[in-house]
Amino acid sequence: MPDLWAEVDLDALRHNYRQVVSKLTPGCILMAVVKADAYGLGAVEVAKVFQEEGCEAFAVTTASEALILSEEQLQGRILILGPTGQEDWPQIIQAGIELTVSQLWSISALDQIAKELGIKAKIHLKLETGMGRTGFMEGALPDLAEALLKAENIQLVGAYTHLARGAQRDHSYSRLQHDRFMRYIAELEQLGVAIPLKHICSSAGFLDFPEYHYDMVRIGTLLNGHFPAPAFEGKLELLDPWQVKARIVHIQRVPKGTFVGYQSLYKTKKETTLAVIPVGYTDGFGLTPKLVPQGFIDLIKIIIKNIAAFFGIQLGRDRILLHNKTVKVAGKIGMQMTVLDVGDLECACGDEVVVPLRRGLANPRILRLYKKEGQVLRKRIIKEGFLTLSTEYSNLEG
Repeated sequence: MPDLWAEVDLDALRHNYRQVVSKLTPGCILMAVVKADAYGLGAVEVAKVFQEEGCEAFAVTTASEALILSEEQLQGRILILGPTGQEDWPQIIQAGIELTVSQLWSISALDQIAKELGIKAKIHLKLETGMGRTGFMEGALPDLAEALLKAENIQLVGAYTHLARGAQRDHSYSRLQHDRFMRYIAELEQLGVAIPLKHICSSAGFLDFPEYHYDMVRIGTLLNGHFPAPAFEGKLELLDPWQVKARIVHIQRVPKGTFVGYQSLYKTKKETTLAVIPVGYTDGFGLTPKLVPQGFIDLIKIIIKNIAAFFGIQLGRDRILLHNKTVKVAGKIGMQMTVLDVGDLECACGDEVVVPLRRGLANPRILRLYKKEGQVLRKRIIKEGFLTLSTEYSNLEG
């Protein structure tokens, strides 16, 4: 048995998918966003679950992500949301994967490559309405329309934009972006460009603006059991499919005053038991995204959380559990080992500890166990050597 692993509850993913579908405007397509390895859960397994539930559209950020899904013979459309390099276009076009186009020069280049392949390149236009990242701005629309009308080997599938402040309670900026998007669409259509699919909503917009669902919505966060912000909680009944566990590999009873870890930052206040688990910052444990406070109250919350962490106090959902009891880290988190102060809790080597490891930061080498009805259905192992990286999927049913 492994000493460190992540459990992914496939039933929870199915439940979340059905919850989202229940709020979907009739006739609207649900595009499941499985970027960044499905937020750490495992893109292939997650996409297959959604496909079994009837999903026929998937989105990722990079060409490599899309090609992995294509190689796994996923049925339905696959859209790459991010910019791609010309060296990847032939393989993408041949696989029938849909590209996002956000720069004018790429249309003629794509058209030429598609002509040489004898296959039409399928594209979505990214329109810049206020995110400030990628996309065509309003002044480029006449030239864009002209280029599209000249391109005989490009199939325009859709156009979209991305809401920058979708998770915020002030909707004025989102409405401004929406109005710009619809104005850009109207201008392109007046110039003779037909746009079959229009999409603007990700998870936050999906919940707040049902009138913006249009032809398709792009949902990632909700499907994976999280809300875009605390204000959305309760709008759907979501289940968290992710849990990381580690086994205790060493136990030591120590006297009061024992120093623990690098720099001896931790000192036991009484006789206690120290337990070592084989997880550290190389696995993603203890790592957090660098958050920019969204106002004074948010800043105070971040400061309080950091002060609490300094004293070994865990706030919110980030709790380490041993036998359903909260225990604390003793000293600094190491690269691959962490010491826990478990007090007088009865424990032994081999006992399971629930580790609060963010899925998006979890090292992909951590074994993933995919569970259905409480039983392990499949597992994913990534074997890493000095030169090679390969993935193995094992079906434990057969």
